Amino acid sequence: MANISFIQYEMKSGEQKLSEALYLRGFFVEENKGIFSLVNGSEQDVKELKWLLEQCEIPVMWNDDKFQLLVNHLPTEKVSEIIHFAGRDHPVGMEGYHFMWRSFVTRRFGIRISTLDNCPYTVMMAKALNIAGIITLCGCNGHGKHQPNIRLSGVYNGIWFSIIQEEYLADLSLHYRWNFEFNKNTNAAYILAKKEKMEDWDMIKVLADCEKMSNVLLNHAEGIRALKKQCFKRNMKEKAEAMRIAGDLKGLYHWMKNIVEEQLSRGEKKFKI
Repeated sequence: MANISFIQYEMKSGEQKLSEALYLRGFFVEENKGIFSLVNGSEQDVKELKWLLEQCEIPVMWNDDKFQLLVNHLPTEKVSEIIHFAGRDHPVGMEGYHFMWRSFVTRRFGIRISTLDNCPYTVMMAKALNIAGIITLCGCNGHGKHQPNIRLSGVYNGIWFSIIQEEYLADLSLHYRWNFEFNKNTNAAYILAKKEKMEDWDMIKVLADCEKMSNVLLNHAEGIRALKKQCFKRNMKEKAEAMRIAGDLKGLYHWMKNIVEEQLSRGEKKFKI
């Protein structure tokens, strides 16, 4: 008997396949009556998307920052080429403000990062985190050799992710465990994937995990940003900075977590399904 999932996939239109492939590669597009456009895309996003489609020889016609697919069917190999399109080596730096409480509380959204510089499989997670206001610098899929990871902008964003993970992502069935870790020697904050000792890294599983987490983060991005704004204020700087400088991450986590729980207990809308 033919595989039902395969048949359903093959029956999808070229537009549907292209939209899904671009999403998995970190380009968040919307399609309306055959016309594609980037969701809140920057000039850099448009430039990179044009280049990607050209490199993959996808027949499209552009009109300013919108485009149309010129064929009805998109071969599976072209879908795969887009999804697995390799990232590029690029420097990732941390400025002093990345560590500061003021930067954490005042930024509503994260930052814009290059989609094509970043690795496939993890880039959509990095971009979804930024849209949810969790400032994220880059993502690396580990290339099958080491831990897939998402690099965050300082310890406050790392702890904030841990809290959001408990509130929104805890019920997801994932292949790997994704947890925040902080390197005191380098001041680097990461979301690190963890596997069983004898298990190999599987890039499709990494992609599947990141897709599930990204879907939730994007669906609740507005609520997550609002909760952060309600909970954390600039006048909390002295206490927050004192714990950060002292390296009291456990105390910092419990303090931030208690603030969130108090806010939610007041009956504020949780923006959660």
